[in-house]
Order: sequence, then structure tokens, then C-alpha cells
Amino acid sequence: MDLAHLLSELHAAIDHVLAVPAESLDGDQLRQLMVGLQAERGRLELAAGDVTAGWDTSGAWALDGSLSAPLAVGRETRCDHQRAKHELRRAHRLAQAPELRRAVLEGRLSIDHVEMFLRYATKARLARFLYDEAMLVGLCEGLRLFDYCRKVLHYWAVRVDLELDLPVSHALTPSAVYLSRNGITGEGVLSGSLTPIDAEIVERELKRLMALVKASDTAGGVRRTVAQRRAAALVMMATRSVNATGPTARPLIQVIVGDDTVRHLCELGSGHVVHPTDLVPLLDTALIETFLFDGPSTVIAKSHTRTFTGALRKAIQVRDRRCQHRSECPAPAADSDVDHRRPYSEGGATSQFNGRVECIPHNRLAHLHDHPGHDPDPPERPLGPLDAIRCRLRWHVLRSEPTPENAPL
Repeated sequence: MDLAHLLSELHAAIDHVLAVPAESLDGDQLRQLMVGLQAERGRLELAAGDVTAGWDTSGAWALDGSLSAPLAVGRETRCDHQRAKHELRRAHRLAQAPELRRAVLEGRLSIDHVEMFLRYATKARLARFLYDEAMLVGLCEGLRLFDYCRKVLHYWAVRVDLELDLPVSHALTPSAVYLSRNGITGEGVLSGSLTPIDAEIVERELKRLMALVKASDTAGGVRRTVAQRRAAALVMMATRSVNATGPTARPLIQVIVGDDTVRHLCELGSGHVVHPTDLVPLLDTALIETFLFDGPSTVIAKSHTRTFTGALRKAIQVRDRRCQHRSECPAPAADSDVDHRRPYSEGGATSQFNGRVECIPHNRLAHLHDHPGHDPDPPERPLGPLDAIRCRLRWHVLRSEPTPENAPL
């Protein structure tokens, strides 16, 4: 094989792309070229990985006395040997995942998806991953947002860990926060991490206090960044705690459960997956607001008012999670409006199926607002007393069950 000619052709093709002035292309052409180049980059990374893995397997890298293949690759390609080590490991592991590899070669998934898939395909889960690979690839290639793919894989991992009876599969690293003070200036630096549940509690209260800080700043003509308001809200939280004399307020935690999965997993209102028993210690100190989903249909009844309020608004926010504008806007539901898909003035009902989340710019600015087509409302089942009792019973049963390490599946 004439490798020099092959590499020369590749070099020339890249030169052709570089010779195209971006200003000579319209928006559609730029988008087409951007998407195409990203897909080819993934294909090229796979090709480079195959060749590098072949060199590793051949042992030719050791002929000059190199101590390891990554060190030899780093030297020959003038790259960080740690990066070379990572790419070698990825290439060897990807050889076991033909469906994932094919999806990247065909431009249906990106090289970033490969990294994420392999992160979840741990040694303990590998056999199950290889069995479910085609299903997972099929689910993810239909999702435009990368975070949605991450959620699919996280759901899969939690459920597989439970089925495999891995005792620490859902265990969370305890929250830990560090405060270091400058011995001269007295300034402090906060760092650390919180469990999903602790983060949910802290974030909800911080957002509430940040809204108060913003209102105060607006009234007083004060200009601060979001990070500065967050710091002010944190100080306000600590100040109120020091001065509190009455009963402690109970944090509100929104939880999403499915009829057939509540014993195994559930979601916080922010979309993070947790094991239901992780919430049990909070049952006496927090308000657990449960949203029950029964397949694609929720259990909220229609409202006869024009605006989305109360439980109906919360249900739509929990369902949509983010702005539903066609641009795949990532604005979170908590900071967005809830509006009618089919306008109220045209007979559109104020119901969960005719409501959707849109961020303030996409909902209120006429040139950005889109009007999606409206399908007939599916039948809705009102939330009755029995549903509320079922939700309460679930937490009561979980409180009295053994810990997941000893609980039967």
C-alpha cells in the first residue's frame, strides 16, 4: 500500500477545506460544513485509534527500548503520553462494541458519545452492556441533546446495577465542602461536592434567595453578576440560620416516579436519578412532593382558567424540564414560562397536554416565538384521593423496607 499517497490525499482534502473562506458561505452552508467536519473528525479519530492499537498489539513500539506503547506514541506523535494511553484504551475497548463504532463511522453518534458509553460500560456491567448495546445506540442516536443521552445511560446503569445486585451501585459519595481562608487578606475559597439530594436542597434555596437579592439590587440600582448574587444569597442563608429562633423550615423536594419503577429508581425534579431509599432519611425533615407518571400520560386534570398555576404548572415543568422551543434551548423549566401550544384564544385548553415550557425570550419575543402543531388532547385521568394515597404508601413502604444492600429485587 502506498501510504505516502494515502496521507497526501488526506492532507490535500484538509487543505481544500481550509481554503474555503467562511465569509463566502451562507448560514445553511456553514451549518452543513460544520456538521460534516465534526462527523469526519470522529471517523478520523477512530481510524487513528485503530492504527495506534495495531501498533500497540504488534509490539513494534518496543524495538527501540521504549518502556510502554503510550510513551512511544507520545514521543512519535508529539502528544501527551497520558492522552495516548487514553486513546489506546478507547480503541481496544471500542473493538468490543461494533454497534457503537458503526454509529460513529456513519455519523449518527459523535466521538464524545463513545467516551460517555465507555464510561458507563464498566467491567462489572460489560456483559450486560454488550447485550444492550444496539438498544442503547438506537435510543441515543435519536436524541439531539447530549445530556439526554447521558440520562439514558445513567438510567440504564442504575437499573443494571440493581439487577446485578451490586451493593454499592447507588451509593453516593457523601457531601463534602471545604473552606480555605487566606491568612493575610481573610478571603475565603469554597470548594467541594454535594450529593444529588443535598444539591437539590441547596440549589432550590439559593435560587429563591438569589431572586430576593436581584429584586433588591434592581430597586437600589446595584449591578452584580450572577456569581456575586449567588455569593450574597449564600451569606444570607447563613445569616438567617444564625438568627433563626423558631422551628426549622422543611425543604421541598420534588420527586418523579413511575408506577412500575418506584422500588428501583426515581428522579429528582432537576432530572437527576437517585434510588428511592436515598430519600428515606429525609421523610421526617423534608416535604416530598411526588409526581406520578403512568407511561406517557400523567395524572393531572384540566384547568378551566387561562393561566397555568399550581399543580398543573409544576407537572408541566417537571415533565418538560427545559424550554421546548424547536432550537432545543437548554433554559431550565424553573426559570421559564408555561404557555399554550394551541392558543387559549383559539380554544386551546389549559391542560398538561396543551401546555409546554418556553423560556422568557422564546415565549415573549414575537420574532423568536414558534407555534408548534397541536395534536388532539389524549384522554386525561384526574388525580384523585386514591392516587395521593398510593404516593404516600410508596414512601411508607420504602421507610420500612430493608436497605438496598439486603433488599430483594
